[in-house]
Amino acid sequence: MRLLLGRGMKESDIKGFLHPSLNQLSSPFEIPNMSKAVERIKRAVALGERILIFGDYDCDGICAVSILMLYLRDKACVSYFIPDRKRNGYGISVSALERVISAQNPKLIITVDCGITAVKEAEYLKGRGIDLIVTDHHEPQESLPDCIIVDPKTEKKGFYEYCGAGVALMLIEALSDREEAQKYLDIAAIATIADVVPLVSDNRIIAYHGLKALGDRPRKGVKMLLGEDKATAHGIMFRLAPRINAAGRLNSAMKAVDLFLEDDYFLLKSLTDELMRDNADRQELCEKTVREAKEMLRGQDFCKLGIITLYNEDWESGVVGIAASKLAEEFRRPTVLFSKSGDLLKGSARSIPSVNIFELLSSLSDYFTSFGGHAQAAGVSLDIKDFESFKEAANAKMLSEHAITEFMPPVVCEQKLSLDFDFLSFAKELELLEPTGCANPKPNFLIEAQGLKFENIGFSNHMKCAAKNLDLIGFSSFSDSLYAAIDKINLEVSLDINCFRNTLTAQGILRSVGFDSVALSDDEAKCLNLHHLDYVGDTDIEVVELADIADKLKRPIGTAVVCFSQSEYEAACELSEDIRNMPVVIGCPQELNPISRVIICPNAELEYAYYSDVIIAGSPLTSGYLEHVSRSSQSCAAIADCTPKRMRVSDDTLRAIYKAVAQVAASKTKISNMRGLYLQICARYKTDEPTFMLAMKIFAQLGLVAVGARGSVEVSRKSVKLADSPAYNQILHE
Repeated sequence: MRLLLGRGMKESDIKGFLHPSLNQLSSPFEIPNMSKAVERIKRAVALGERILIFGDYDCDGICAVSILMLYLRDKACVSYFIPDRKRNGYGISVSALERVISAQNPKLIITVDCGITAVKEAEYLKGRGIDLIVTDHHEPQESLPDCIIVDPKTEKKGFYEYCGAGVALMLIEALSDREEAQKYLDIAAIATIADVVPLVSDNRIIAYHGLKALGDRPRKGVKMLLGEDKATAHGIMFRLAPRINAAGRLNSAMKAVDLFLEDDYFLLKSLTDELMRDNADRQELCEKTVREAKEMLRGQDFCKLGIITLYNEDWESGVVGIAASKLAEEFRRPTVLFSKSGDLLKGSARSIPSVNIFELLSSLSDYFTSFGGHAQAAGVSLDIKDFESFKEAANAKMLSEHAITEFMPPVVCEQKLSLDFDFLSFAKELELLEPTGCANPKPNFLIEAQGLKFENIGFSNHMKCAAKNLDLIGFSSFSDSLYAAIDKINLEVSLDINCFRNTLTAQGILRSVGFDSVALSDDEAKCLNLHHLDYVGDTDIEVVELADIADKLKRPIGTAVVCFSQSEYEAACELSEDIRNMPVVIGCPQELNPISRVIICPNAELEYAYYSDVIIAGSPLTSGYLEHVSRSSQSCAAIADCTPKRMRVSDDTLRAIYKAVAQVAASKTKISNMRGLYLQICARYKTDEPTFMLAMKIFAQLGLVAVGARGSVEVSRKSVKLADSPAYNQILHE
């Protein structure tokens, strides 16, 4: 209850929120023009007129089409059409209408999840003597189509945040009754979650009861597409919806409607296999787009970048929206990515919670040949010659209206919990918040702890710590931060329940890690820095006075202070109070957004190119790593001597370690992780861990030792030259 009160909910509303009832749903007739739409559809049914349902090609549009088709197909002469993204573009268009009218000759067209901007299309249909009903949920613009419009955002009275399928569901209730509409709650829930509309009020009721229906009596196609995945909000958002979306992103969304309309096993098996293949292709294209976009952003001054606006003529139009969403999350900036279509650029925009992208782009609508969307997502088209001027204008508009602090990581912890808390009981209570999502996020909690010790989960980079009442899990991006013996740490976690061998335990999934103080030994630092040995080269780093970089240390974005040990960090703090006040990470930040920070023992994944200034405050293991930092960064300087501190090892020590590893391999002993192998071998030889890990790196480079994913150790007896190892050549030899 305290959590919901903290979110601004009234105590009197909490019971209804946690236990939503279908009786709480708003009347469909609160949506403007619903009565007119019902009257016209009933007349078409009575007269036997041909009805065409015209939908959008995303998951929401596909679900909305399916809902109306399922209701009307036994009552009317009805068909549906979803435009091809490449051929017809977004939404309803005259060219698409010409094609479908010549084939089907409808007397009434009903749009779902599109149409609110279809002014000229409505005029075209009027000239052809065809009636149009627009059902949509996107934001209206100054001019509205001359037809019956059922879009709750035209007046914004009562609840108006439905998705397109939610509006279609309300239309079914208005045409029949609530009992009939309940038959389609499962489909509406999929769209409601997938379209990232606020999961409050009517949307929460739809999602809550729709998920129950999906779990209790899933449609054949949905069950086949979900596979072993459960029908949860998370499963829909990250598994089911992308598979449905994939059809419209790469091919034709028309086929995806059969997922809901058909019952034949063999047809559905073929369809779901095809959707899975489409989704795999979509994922590959999206990863390529994100990778190329990140490359284009290298060297940008993020202090002056308010909105990411990029164009590549080779990008696939069907994936730029997903890619834009990923970039917006990584860099915490609104993002618009464009693909090329003839002489036009077609773009998809995604935003961050504090920025209404529809309003921002509306003020720049003179640049667009078409435009539509809502607060967090929009689609635009513009002439290719206007791209650069639009890019400059959008960035200037963003920076003039929004403070740079909006690009900083938000504080999202809603309560502070101690490690002796009853996490399991609390996690069970939190399940009442489901489904979580937009406007009802899964809560995060702050845990302040001391002296925790994380260990690798097998040979993965995932980390685990079994605390008193909670298993803490940190996935791969946290591996370096959790490798060291931590002193005081602040953990941002979400709570889950894990069931293993019929035993329930509470799990804390790490979302972020912050340090009040660092307890990083020199040996741990050396182990984290071993990747320096992969770099060769040399460079001279300019040593600057603190006064020369004082302004860079004070700005919130763009400066990275790099240390390679705790003692170097402490020395830097003594030099500068600004450095002492900067946030600290070990290894690598969890996002690419270049927040000014101290980075201790940066790992190989750290992208220096996104920082305007990299300040070296210590000594790496090799001069090659200094050269790498200097070459990768926009500007690099040092505030103290940064001469490399090379590691030292004797050939005899390497031979002894190799012999001991070979004995483990011969005994077929399975090891739990690399640190376990070190403890097993080197305790008796009095070899420190950095030396052992260095030896294993050299052996791996020479192909002498390999450790399998399941803990098997394999050793080669081939003859090699140590000098063939790049790491061996970067160290001192006794």
